[in-house]
Amino acid sequence: MRLLWIIITAFLLTGCVTQTVDDRGNPIKPAELEKDLVIDDAGRIIARPTHIYPPDRIVVNGDTPTEREIRLLGVEGLPESEAPTTFRMTQEWLHDYVAQQDEIYVKPSKDSDVNNEVIYGIVYLRAVDEETGKEIPGGYVNVNMAMLSQGLVRIRDLREIPDPDLRDRMQQAQDMAKREKRGLWSKQP
Repeated sequence: MRLLWIIITAFLLTGCVTQTVDDRGNPIKPAELEKDLVIDDAGRIIARPTHIYPPDRIVVNGDTPTEREIRLLGVEGLPESEAPTTFRMTQEWLHDYVAQQDEIYVKPSKDSDVNNEVIYGIVYLRAVDEETGKEIPGGYVNVNMAMLSQGLVRIRDLREIPDPDLRDRMQQAQDMAKREKRGLWSKQP
């Protein structure tokens, strides 16, 4: 039995360095993101955003061995030349909500290798109560979907999203942005 646990543990940790985290995803020891790629029990990478490249790229753990470029899974934005107003809005949104975070959570796509320099994934932020400013225990905001609902990005390929319920919610978020003529769907994107 002990040999089985050793084999399972070795198999799970092959190819990545992990750090123990608590039930909220916080590292038990201070995270050394420069040295270790931190992955929580849900398979999410815990990282510090260091560079934002609108409309749909985030660099985490910049200038360290664990630096990765995160591209938003299933969605894409338009370049500034094609949608200048929305590009500016996206830049502001990413600055206000993502760049200000100490850590973000990235659920890599099912075919991503966390050792690659570029990882496609769904980005999550801790949810915060707007009235109190306090974190909502166990609450997370899906950045990919939040940006869709604002019309800051559009669906690239929902087949990239393995969860059919999440695919439906993402389609609904884009449909709402279209109906309300937000961002890319406005008269002056």
